[in-house]
Amino acid sequence: MADRMRESAGPGLLGLGMAAEAEQDAQLPLKDYLVPIVDDGRVELLHGIRDPQHGARLGPLWPRLAEALTAWDGDVIADLGQVGGKSTPVELLKAADAVVMVLKPTLAQVDAAKPRLEAVRSVVNEHATLGLCVINDGSYSAAELRRVLEVPVLAELPSSPADAQVLSDGARPRLTFRTSLLVRCLKILGRRLHSAVTDSAAPPTAPEDEVTRSASVAAGAPQ
Repeated sequence: MADRMRESAGPGLLGLGMAAEAEQDAQLPLKDYLVPIVDDGRVELLHGIRDPQHGARLGPLWPRLAEALTAWDGDVIADLGQVGGKSTPVELLKAADAVVMVLKPTLAQVDAAKPRLEAVRSVVNEHATLGLCVINDGSYSAAELRRVLEVPVLAELPSSPADAQVLSDGARPRLTFRTSLLVRCLKILGRRLHSAVTDSAAPPTAPEDEVTRSASVAAGAPQ
């Protein structure tokens, strides 16, 4: 993402963790470690660590970061990498409104997904949406994945290495990139996630005979 940044990437997550160590009782200075990646200021990045040996040092940061991200005014997308190991940021999973596992429908990846999904299920809150994003480069269908993994498929992405490299490696996009099947499918995933999170946060609908009694409560419900 370096060519899309408007300034240096800065110290990122590791720097935030060191600041949290130094000021344990102060408010987490999250805003100071975010880097804008688009001109309109709507999208900012807190980049992760390059050296996996630094992961153990971030353990004390996760509860405070989860609290700060939950209170953030806007949508937060966190890439947690492979979950299920000792370095998994469990507090972020607990705070998430939705968790999406990305995988290819191959025997090896589906087999590896099973214990990781169990690890996720054991920590996410009961109202969180859990789903799959499938890259169509394998032998299993979305229906087979739903049956085997018992998790809904929220989106299917085409296997399009040239377009994917625009997002992963900063490759030069072709003229039709913004209207490509990959981008259209990513937008579908975004809409489905937004809808799922909104629906899970909405208060339950009152029975018809209780609508009048519940009106004042509904008017004061959190937005």
